[in-house]
Amino acid sequence: MNNLHFYKAILTDVIQISPTVRRLILTYEQPVHFKAGQFVILKFEGLNHQFDTRSYSIAGQVDANSLELCVVFKADGAATPLLFGLQKGDLLLSSLPEGRFVLPVEPIEKTLFFICTGTGVAPFRCMIKELLEERKHNLPIYLFFGCRKKEDMLYKEEFETFAKIFPNFTYHPVLSREQWDGLSGYVHPHYLKVLETTREGLFYLCGWTEMLKQTRDNIKNLGYTRQDIKVEFYD
Repeated sequence: MNNLHFYKAILTDVIQISPTVRRLILTYEQPVHFKAGQFVILKFEGLNHQFDTRSYSIAGQVDANSLELCVVFKADGAATPLLFGLQKGDLLLSSLPEGRFVLPVEPIEKTLFFICTGTGVAPFRCMIKELLEERKHNLPIYLFFGCRKKEDMLYKEEFETFAKIFPNFTYHPVLSREQWDGLSGYVHPHYLKVLETTREGLFYLCGWTEMLKQTRDNIKNLGYTRQDIKVEFYD
């Protein structure tokens, strides 16, 4: 971390997309290149934490100089109260994109499973878009997105549009605290049902720690190895 460089970034837009989640658009002084799945590290002054930095997944690239973050508010969080107090035009200090939670460079010859909760869907938005629109990946892709309520289904319209355009992409939002006409409860029984008939899989997991631990255990119990499972934790 001591060798990490920080760059000036202007908060050029703030978009409320759910009662607790905002899209933050950061614009840098130079073009920014990133791989789908990466994150940036923001540096804060006066952070109530042992470190003065926090990491946030990149949810998309708006233009050559601008990245989108998807951030959930936590009243007891170290940094989000500060972030949610910022306004358009404010200055942030940000690293360039970091991280190895990315897609393989080579073609993927397996069914892909993206399993997430909350803002853990942010890196998957980029990955799925790249697979479908750029790589023309034609093997099955599943997104299992655990949410509490309908209002928490981030990027819902985008994923529904992908599902209509690309027959190999299946979008499964799962609500745990609201009754509706879709899937309910937790994500585990729903991806396990698909895995009853699918044996060649590559898994990307992102979200709340407890969900990820159980998902990883469930997948390993089916015979998959550590090489088949890519995990990004956050709480």
